[in-house]
Amino acid sequence: MAKTVRTAETTSAKSKSIKRSVAGDDPAKSAKTKKQAKKKAVNSAALLVEDEFNNLRWAHRAYGCVQNFLAPLNSLNVEEFLVEPRGLTALMELINAETGRRIHTLEKAIHAARKVMH
Repeated sequence: MAKTVRTAETTSAKSKSIKRSVAGDDPAKSAKTKKQAKKKAVNSAALLVEDEFNNLRWAHRAYGCVQNFLAPLNSLNVEEFLVEPRGLTALMELINAETGRRIHTLEKAIHAARKVMH
């Protein structure tokens, strides 16, 4: 039996594209997949930034709530405080620490989003 010799001229473009798609290195599909992955990463980063911003907003609302507790009903009569301001020191420290933590987390999320976009 005689051996057949295949040369580069006898292989068709169709067989090359079939080999490429089977091997998974089709340039068109690879570019499309990369584009989809980048879009998904950008969307994910944007959602993370939005979530972290909402977390920071809640900490800010808690701070405002405590500030309202500290405001007397009548600015001339300091005895109208419903709560002793000194008793809220621990709560204010906790809110300030949580606000700082959430600001830091939001900054990291923004940095990650910028990194994904570029």
